[in-house]
Amino acid sequence: MIVIKTRQPDPELEQKIRMLLEREHIEAEQISIDSWEKLVLPGLTLDGMTHEVSCNGRKVSLTRLEFDLLLMLASHEGQIFSKEELFRAVWGQNCDDTLKVVANTVSNLRKKLAGCGSFIRTTHGGYAFVSQKENVVTTP
Repeated sequence: MIVIKTRQPDPELEQKIRMLLEREHIEAEQISIDSWEKLVLPGLTLDGMTHEVSCNGRKVSLTRLEFDLLLMLASHEGQIFSKEELFRAVWGQNCDDTLKVVANTVSNLRKKLAGCGSFIRTTHGGYAFVSQKENVVTTP
């Protein structure tokens, strides 16, 4: 994973990341959360300045919430997040339809990223991001 520093942090994204760090009992000062410009993974690039995503060089149009959810998962590769944790981190509050909202947004992301691979895995505890290199199926 490559993170490129930015000059103009996104205050909304910064607050969401701070909330997650608090939940994990990590001091924000331990991580430079206002230094996210690009997150570059095999087959996927997220640009924090423009909120654009490219998949194998192809631009993918995402809503702001879809982008934030994808960034949340991709920046914590392999970590399992419950639907409630994702909802609090991305939407910033709870509601009666929390589980449905997260599931629908994940479904939309999977459809939009379908030509790139299966990056978001459903697990027993929620969702996790898996990089392209782990999506390759090898046969004997």
